[in-house]
Amino acid sequence: MSRRIQDDDDDDVLTNKRHDENFYGGRKKQETDLGGGSSGKSLWDAAREIVASREQAETLPTESNTILFAGSRSGGKSTMILRYLERTSESAKPTIALDYNYARKPKTADTVGKDIGHLWELGDGTFLAKLIDVALTPETIATASVVLVLDLSRPQELWHTYETLYEAIVKRVKYCISEASKQNPNLKDKLKESIVKRIGDANRDLVEPLRIPLVIVGSKYDEFQSFQPNDKKTIYKTLRFLAFYHGATLLSYSEKDTVYLKSVLNHLLFDTKLPEKKPQIDHLGPLYVKSGSETEEQIGAPPIKDLDLDAMNENSPFAMWRATFCKQFPQEVEKRDPSLLQDYGRDPQYADASIDAMREQKLAELQRYLTMKTRSHS
Repeated sequence: MSRRIQDDDDDDVLTNKRHDENFYGGRKKQETDLGGGSSGKSLWDAAREIVASREQAETLPTESNTILFAGSRSGGKSTMILRYLERTSESAKPTIALDYNYARKPKTADTVGKDIGHLWELGDGTFLAKLIDVALTPETIATASVVLVLDLSRPQELWHTYETLYEAIVKRVKYCISEASKQNPNLKDKLKESIVKRIGDANRDLVEPLRIPLVIVGSKYDEFQSFQPNDKKTIYKTLRFLAFYHGATLLSYSEKDTVYLKSVLNHLLFDTKLPEKKPQIDHLGPLYVKSGSETEEQIGAPPIKDLDLDAMNENSPFAMWRATFCKQFPQEVEKRDPSLLQDYGRDPQYADASIDAMREQKLAELQRYLTMKTRSHS
């Protein structure tokens, strides 16, 4: 009886070991004498090897995804990220230049460790677009995506913000893909396959999709609800066209309703499935359109009168939508006086005694130098 139990235990250990070896890298199976024979390994030696293989597998680098948030200044990007990370007790602060966070998602039961997703946030609207280069690199471009946040409550800035940032993003994405392809010649084909998977083949001749996943978020939906119906229809239809044209997923966002945003961010960071819902396009409700789920015919023509259409010299759908939107909402390009910008070096939330002391010392030295220079020229 005891011999039978021993045999059963040995079989269980061998079965578990085979499972571990197959899972953690498919190593060649080693014959192990768990009975303690002179030519084999002891049970404890085998157990130590299994534990060591697990520890090694946990330390192996895993591929992780990156999201770049960019968009309207004070458009709610920081709040979105904090809500997604469930850091609801924190108050969002203005983002200075570029901010970084990361998200963790426990893996399924048959995997090891945790997935990590990287979240970069570009602050200050369109003024610091050059910092996109920090978040989107040749090393991360294969697993990167972009969330473009456009403030629905400020349509007079919406198109300018979109166009300025999108052009900078496209330029950087093309450069990163070109550089990364030198090390990975198959990258371009994989990204093309990903585009077809997102938007399908039907509209490929009518669109110019971003080469990495894109999500357009219309923020401040609460304030947008008070707009006139005609204005709401124009904004919604224009965003739908941009999402169609760039192969993007589109949704509106308010702090009261974060379900869609959380699902979309989980999809971008951890490759979960997007909600399989029909497009929600009624201007009286929240907006949600999954990439590839609308056609140009469903969106329709730009909402412009025939008389105005005859006066236009635009000859492409994109140019017509731009002209239509900017005619109804003339764009305001913010011009900022550098002397009026906030001096974040004196902001109490970033105080550091040693750095502040050195800063004051250097400023005093600069002032003395300028004084001496002025006297020498007088």
